[in-house]
Amino acid sequence: MQSLLTLGATPPQLRPGVQPAIAASADDATLAVQLELVSVLDGPAFRGSSRSREFLRFVVEEALAGRQDLLKERTIGVAAFGKPSNYDTGADSVVRVRANEVRKRLAAHYDAVPPKAGIRIELPLGAYAPTFSPVAARKAALPEPMPAAPPMLWWQLAAPTLISMFLILVAIRGGVDSNDAFSRFWDKAMAGRTSIAVVVDSDGSAISPAMADAAMPIERLADTLQVPVHVIPAGTDQSPGAYVIRISMTERPPGHRALRLGNATMLYGEPREHEVWLWAQTAEALRTAARTLTSRSGFPQIE
Repeated sequence: MQSLLTLGATPPQLRPGVQPAIAASADDATLAVQLELVSVLDGPAFRGSSRSREFLRFVVEEALAGRQDLLKERTIGVAAFGKPSNYDTGADSVVRVRANEVRKRLAAHYDAVPPKAGIRIELPLGAYAPTFSPVAARKAALPEPMPAAPPMLWWQLAAPTLISMFLILVAIRGGVDSNDAFSRFWDKAMAGRTSIAVVVDSDGSAISPAMADAAMPIERLADTLQVPVHVIPAGTDQSPGAYVIRISMTERPPGHRALRLGNATMLYGEPREHEVWLWAQTAEALRTAARTLTSRSGFPQIE
């Protein structure tokens, strides 16, 4: 178990919402897959490629959520790699290339490291939905013949290890969520808030495709923070319990503290405690800034 996760580890693949979902699950097979995913992503075969880690984590979590039938090339390109919803999959092969890379890294991982949770994660050729294959536990040699015992299910054999790894994972989750910049910002932002309202520039009641695309990364917070996320036109009334993320190329409020996120400006803090503004001259700069706000990797220090 220490080879899986040490008590001082802060693996970047763990994000808000994962541990509560594990803790709430009554399915031992799901728990085993989640723990095996942590082992694979923290293994040497995946440490050198953040994109391969993100791909594998996305398809595994979507499969566990029962959405494996939606794991198509375009879906993965948009959700995992930030591609526009109408991008040309024939000209852009990032998903196909990454899937082949993940297959090679999975094979290399299991050549060097046996499954830790009684499960082997695989990505079949020609598919983007992973499979989870039980791995039989090795039977210890007995000094003399013993009476035959009733056969045990694979998850019963792995139960003591799963429980121990789960307790370590819960302890690590508490430290990760409270210590990294992403969690510190969003824990404070969502204190007392029940949803997120993404307020976008609009022409009357219509949001342009470019601005809708700029707001798209924010929608990932629905899964990450386990709260509803609503994209609404500017001028629309927001729920009083919503944290507001304003995305604009036309309006920049005065009096906020400013932080540069690439070619965009983030305005936050007093006097608007429960909202943040992203302001830039292009929709692409706004989209890049929005991705930064939804990603644990590279999240800025915001005091």
